[in-house]
Amino acid sequence: MAQSNAEIKKIIYASLAKQTLGRALAQLTLLTKSVPNEELLAIKENYQRLLTHWAAGGKDPNREVIFNQLLRQTYEITDDIFANRIVKPMAVDPTFKQYWEPKRYSAALVQEAIQANKNGSMHQTAWIVSAITLNCLELFDENKLICLFHFCENQHQETAMRALTGLILCLLQYKDRYTLYPSINNRLQILFDNEELVLHAQNIIKQLIRSKETEKITQDIQQNVLPTITKLAPKIHKDLSADKHFDTDDFEDEAHNWQDMLEESGIQNKIEGYAQMQREGSDINLSTFSQMKGYPFFMQFENWLLPFNTAHELLKELTTISDADAEATETLENTETNSLGKLLNLTRFLCDSDKYSFCFNILLIPSEYRHSLIEQIKMGDEQMSDVNKPSAQIICNLYLQDLYRFYTLSNIKSFFTNPFNMDMMVHEAPFFRLLNPEGTYTHQLADFFFAKELYTQALSAYQKSEEHSKHSPLTFRKMGYCYQKLGEYNQAIELYQKAELISEQDTWTLRKLAYCYRMKGCYEQALSYYLQVDAQKPNDLNVIFNIGNCYTQLGKYTDALNAFYKIEFLQGDMSKSIYYHLYMAHCLWATGETKKALEHYALFPHEELAEQLEKPEVPLSAREKVYVVDYLRYSVIR
Repeated sequence: MAQSNAEIKKIIYASLAKQTLGRALAQLTLLTKSVPNEELLAIKENYQRLLTHWAAGGKDPNREVIFNQLLRQTYEITDDIFANRIVKPMAVDPTFKQYWEPKRYSAALVQEAIQANKNGSMHQTAWIVSAITLNCLELFDENKLICLFHFCENQHQETAMRALTGLILCLLQYKDRYTLYPSINNRLQILFDNEELVLHAQNIIKQLIRSKETEKITQDIQQNVLPTITKLAPKIHKDLSADKHFDTDDFEDEAHNWQDMLEESGIQNKIEGYAQMQREGSDINLSTFSQMKGYPFFMQFENWLLPFNTAHELLKELTTISDADAEATETLENTETNSLGKLLNLTRFLCDSDKYSFCFNILLIPSEYRHSLIEQIKMGDEQMSDVNKPSAQIICNLYLQDLYRFYTLSNIKSFFTNPFNMDMMVHEAPFFRLLNPEGTYTHQLADFFFAKELYTQALSAYQKSEEHSKHSPLTFRKMGYCYQKLGEYNQAIELYQKAELISEQDTWTLRKLAYCYRMKGCYEQALSYYLQVDAQKPNDLNVIFNIGNCYTQLGKYTDALNAFYKIEFLQGDMSKSIYYHLYMAHCLWATGETKKALEHYALFPHEELAEQLEKPEVPLSAREKVYVVDYLRYSVIR
């Protein structure tokens, strides 16, 4: 089966990442055999000479330097070969185009970027940074990273934070190769000597990790939150439309009813939870604004990362406020005096892409209502004047949201490699040591991964953090839980037992040990731990059910029935506990109480029963399993 260019490229890069240069050169030779590459031939000859000299026992203090140089050159040839096979989207804006189109940056272009960094406006420099970032993420280039280093020192905070964000994305994407360039290593050392920039970088990393939950948040909002609100809306609308005055008791009662309605539906807690997540930096707006990216503005791909500016020609209508009395028009060209623009510039919850979407939506509102809305915003200008400009953290968060939208929603996203699909193993990147001088940040990062349910990354980070300090019982529990969630139960048990040795009689750990043994099919061990938990915290229905489950698996059906009857005594109504009825039926059948067993089997979903009865631990013969299903299918017991 023929391999695609992307697959071949991935194989070659993997060889280079492992520093198996010979294999990479062989793969490139096969790839270019129809059109011989002179530069590739020169690298092969130099590598053969190096190997020959080494095999002859020659000592060369520069061997490592030469080898790294050959690796760099091979990486770059690979880049060039595949770059020539890819059609690059065309940029329209001349500023963006200048930094987007070149495959590699010349020394002259680097000097132009340095000059722009010194003299350019915020919008111009931020625009250039986005072009450099996108270009570098598509094709590695030492000079592009050098440009980003310069922009990290820009006088405009928005530009500097965009540059730092882009730099970290590039360092993560090219963690296997940037260390081959001494100039980049030196600039990194200087950059992160600044403690403030270290804190900003740590925030960017956390925000990148948060981006991993954006899809899950969006899906939950679209599938659960919005449908619930839609379902409640007619009732609320009906109450609002009723003939009631706001200052009557009836209105107060109805308002209270709406609150009760929201609380009972559970939607209020979800909304409050998402509001808190948004304050912490999570992206909860994607579900709303993903539907607003069909405007012609977004057909020009670079506009997805255009810094927000109400002076943009497509938004001129918004910066003109009609004065009906004077039959005149006041044009507010300065965004600092434009109330709508000022509000949007100061908002902490909308990225630039979403601000443009918001404005285009407002333009769809009839002008008389639109101007009224803007006048109301203008009235609040005094309150807005007290709001500080967004912090560096917020700037980075919102810029990452802009990038996320570009890579996941744009009409040409298939042309690009999405950096948000990286595994985010930040702690394995060489530059991470510069953000972790005292070793404490690794553990913080591990805890953050854990909180975001990224268990592979969390486990790796916890293991790395052990280089700096001994693990506590809590850390062992968390590591054990990571293994458990990854289905590696032996390792989970080992970690849980370490935690148990240090902190005995911890019911949480005992329950997890019981669970892991049960998932392994070791029911004797699982039962012993569940019994310990039950002795410490009696009458926990879940624990009692699992005790009954273990007895069932061990064929001790009378003991299992005693556990299940205890649940019935404590719970009362068991009509919705379908697995209780399933296991109860198994045990009743095994002890000869066939009629009662059928009554319980009848309470389990019929379409799933046949599959459940096929499990080996079920105490029915093959013929009896068929009879049970057919009896329930045709009898009145259902």
